[in-house]
Amino acid sequence: MDRDQTLPARFQKLLDSLELKERVNGKTVAIKMHLGGGLGYTTIHPLFVRLLVEHLKAARARKVFVTEGYIQDADRRGYTAETLGAPIVQAFGKDGKDVCRKNTGWKPMKSVLLSRPILDADILVNFSHVKAHGDAGFGGACKNLGMGCVPTKTRGKIHSLEGTLTWSRNTCTLCRKCVKECAMNAASFNDRGEFQIFWHNCKMCLHCMLICPTGAIRIEKSDSDLMQEGLARTAKAVIDSFKPEHVTHINILTNITLFCDCWGITTPSLVPDIGIFAGQDIVAVEDASLRSVKTKNLIPGSITPPFSLGKGAHLFEKLHAKDPFGQIRALEKLRTGSSSYRVVTIK
Repeated sequence: MDRDQTLPARFQKLLDSLELKERVNGKTVAIKMHLGGGLGYTTIHPLFVRLLVEHLKAARARKVFVTEGYIQDADRRGYTAETLGAPIVQAFGKDGKDVCRKNTGWKPMKSVLLSRPILDADILVNFSHVKAHGDAGFGGACKNLGMGCVPTKTRGKIHSLEGTLTWSRNTCTLCRKCVKECAMNAASFNDRGEFQIFWHNCKMCLHCMLICPTGAIRIEKSDSDLMQEGLARTAKAVIDSFKPEHVTHINILTNITLFCDCWGITTPSLVPDIGIFAGQDIVAVEDASLRSVKTKNLIPGSITPPFSLGKGAHLFEKLHAKDPFGQIRALEKLRTGSSSYRVVTIK
């Protein structure tokens, strides 16, 4: 029962250890994070955002802002300029077109569109909530940049690297859960009762497939490794837009759930809260975060039906049948960081 040993207090000590104050003086700082959606409440708590903002302001940052691509109902979940102490900026501008194109040098996806407001900042703080993920294996720092700094068009490109969607009339019960779950209004049924996708709107998030109770919607030619490399290459394009010392990654490992925060619902925590990992090496931060999530710590009754534990080395892989370390291997191959690191505990 020591206030200085609570997670918010230790977070403040962690921020001091990152030496951000030596870097942000007189500079503009973008805090990239996911603000969740709908009835989800297990994103990063506004208190931690406020503490980060106050730390940056105390270091005399010229301007601090929080940014995300989709912020329409963020105030419902406690994210406002008043609570956070900084304005919330739409990552792609009011019209969704404030983007710039970056080449990847990679044949499967030769270029990506990135948020101009984020890239125009001097300093980037990649503030991420770690959770399992049905497409990427897990969501953390890499996904926060690789999927969170790009508009719908590039999101669709990254997701499509995994494969294409197919629908089975014989299996479908016409429950229309897939249509209801589609945030982009891309899924529908025509007058003949056939499932169809308006590909111009689709971002290939696969929510329709994952929500289908009968498995009528499936992905053809699934290639999770290719999709994870697409995420890594996009994250690298963001990171390479800044000086190396001007990017810091912070992963929050509380309320670690089965699905991404974009689902707009909150399911039970899979494991007890772990803490926070931070550093300037995205590979080290991601690797340390993943390795701290262990199947042996699974909370009984926390897996939401119809999901169950399957085969795999990591808890997230057992749940989603995708190796979550794919992103990390791709980032390291691209020399964006190193899996050789030392963890220092902040007391």
